[in-house]
Amino acid sequence: MKLPGLTSFLIAVTLLASSTRALAGEPLIGVFGENSMQRVLDFEAWLGRKVDVILCTVDFQKWENYRYADWLSKTVYGERGTRRLVYDVPIIIEGASYAEAKTGAYDEHWRCLAESIVSNNPGDYDLVIRPSHEMNGDWFPWCVGGSRQAMIADFIASWQRFHAVFRGVAGGDRFRFSFSSSEGASDPRPMWPGDAYVDLVGYDVYWKPKSMGGEGWETDDPKEAWEKRTSPHGYNDWNLTGMLAFAQSKRKPFQIDEWGVWGPNADVFIEGMAAFLKANHVRSQTYWNSNAAYPGELHQRENEWPATTQAFRKSFGKAPATP
Repeated sequence: MKLPGLTSFLIAVTLLASSTRALAGEPLIGVFGENSMQRVLDFEAWLGRKVDVILCTVDFQKWENYRYADWLSKTVYGERGTRRLVYDVPIIIEGASYAEAKTGAYDEHWRCLAESIVSNNPGDYDLVIRPSHEMNGDWFPWCVGGSRQAMIADFIASWQRFHAVFRGVAGGDRFRFSFSSSEGASDPRPMWPGDAYVDLVGYDVYWKPKSMGGEGWETDDPKEAWEKRTSPHGYNDWNLTGMLAFAQSKRKPFQIDEWGVWGPNADVFIEGMAAFLKANHVRSQTYWNSNAAYPGELHQRENEWPATTQAFRKSFGKAPATP
């Protein structure tokens, strides 16, 4: 919905200020808080500043839950104020397929969700979504990495159709699509759906030292872990700097859609991330302040991980001065 006159002008000024801040080396900061406004507020109280964006997840179990963003936008985050929602939006859900998606079988589900998101976010600002995030893995129903790479062609066709449906609703020109892949998975670059169908390149980064147990697989040395992500001789060609270079080659803004650390000595990794974000004019970064799926929650670990939590608050806790 377009807002006339002074309101439209003020929105434009706000967007320009946010964009200028990111380009000046101060990326937007976001948080994932398990679809809970209270957890967002608790994180902000600990951090000493408001976040700019909140990552929220759309249901992927049932189409009837998928179709409406009202619960997220109104019930959960109705008191978000000026904070913007970023939506994880699977292109397909449990039991669906890209082979069917590309034919139009799920168009009405996508259209209903797109209309719901627009109606619950009045204004002119961008609506960032992450279609089938971490698609290069094999752990979600919508993934096409690992043993599922034969589905890449159908995934690309489905993304393109999904893009057309979302852009086709009233207000759909506000949607911005993040090609949001994950480290520790297959090369995402062959999954690129085309320059015209992507607005942002996102990347998910999680330090998983062996000492954390469970899914921990890599070095316990935070310096080495960071270098593996930023060195030309790191884990692979699509590590953090590899995906930054990919985004630059596509002339798309780069952002960290999710990241997390674990343990009492992650300060070096955090400092590396902070420096990387500023040096490379990264658009935004969203921290996984949760123990769901990955145990990266920070706001209740001051006593357990003092060096880690202090490094994070020092790096990201002070809001930029108002121009």
